[in-house]
Amino acid sequence: MKKISRFSLAFCLSLFFGMTALQANNTLPNPITTSTTTAPTVDPKIQEMTQRLEQIQAMDKSQLTAKERKALRKEVRHIKKAVGGGVYISAGVLIVALILLLILT
Repeated sequence: MKKISRFSLAFCLSLFFGMTALQANNTLPNPITTSTTTAPTVDPKIQEMTQRLEQIQAMDKSQLTAKERKALRKEVRHIKKAVGGGVYISAGVLIVALILLLILT
């Protein structure tokens, strides 16, 4: 029991200090940058996809047939999948990983 409490305390502290270190790195100015800043360049394909999403959201979908609405939904899912591209960890996987860490230590 003592081992588990020490491990959980160390884990929580490392998370806390790790997050504060990340936040501190984000707030520091970059010493290499000059006074002239440029806007970040966005891939033209991604920009085109986001514009298409905005067009779909602005559409009046009440006059569309069921097949057309279904095609729009598929297109929106495809665009969001292509643009999103993030890595997500579900709560279940996180819990299983923590339990495995506790068991293996």
